[in-house]
Amino acid sequence: MKTRNSREKGFTLIESVVVIGIMMILMGIAIIQSFGSREAYQANSAMDTVVAQLRVARELAITQRTNVQVTFVSSGTTQQVQYQVLKQPGTNETNGPVVSSSLPSQTLFMLTPGVPDTPMNFGNNAAIYIGNTTGGPSFMEFTSTGQFTDNTGFNTLNGTVFIGVPGQTSTARAVTIMGGTGRVRPYSYIGKGWVE
Repeated sequence: MKTRNSREKGFTLIESVVVIGIMMILMGIAIIQSFGSREAYQANSAMDTVVAQLRVARELAITQRTNVQVTFVSSGTTQQVQYQVLKQPGTNETNGPVVSSSLPSQTLFMLTPGVPDTPMNFGNNAAIYIGNTTGGPSFMEFTSTGQFTDNTGFNTLNGTVFIGVPGQTSTARAVTIMGGTGRVRPYSYIGKGWVE
């Protein structure tokens, strides 16, 4: 016959309840943290779309030794970045097709209230602010040297494109374009400032 120890091995009911309570609290925190993540993913995707389109346009201009026009379309629910390879002057070539990429649903070219300008300080007077012009000049292009200019090819254009989900400060994103080099830089707003 087995003799019983005065202390049984195992967990008491109170210990089990405490462990289950701690697990429930941690799960609740995880669920609350994940609520804003869908909008953040959409904002990141929108920023990636703008960055990719601008970088592809610049690379095409350099590799094909031609100019590539860039256009931002922001009207109602249509939010797009477009580019078009332009014909070489003095040739019989035609312009290439217009390539468009739309921003993901719920994301817009927009300024987020209370969010300052990016570290590049190109201005934040409008959601698309390029060459000190709201919406950018009517004609913007990457040249064969990679510069981002107006239609004269001499005036380099610095600018910023702001993106976000309405009503969600944590989704503020920005893409800057350095006119002299055509460098495209993405930024995310993390509550205290912009990070690249």
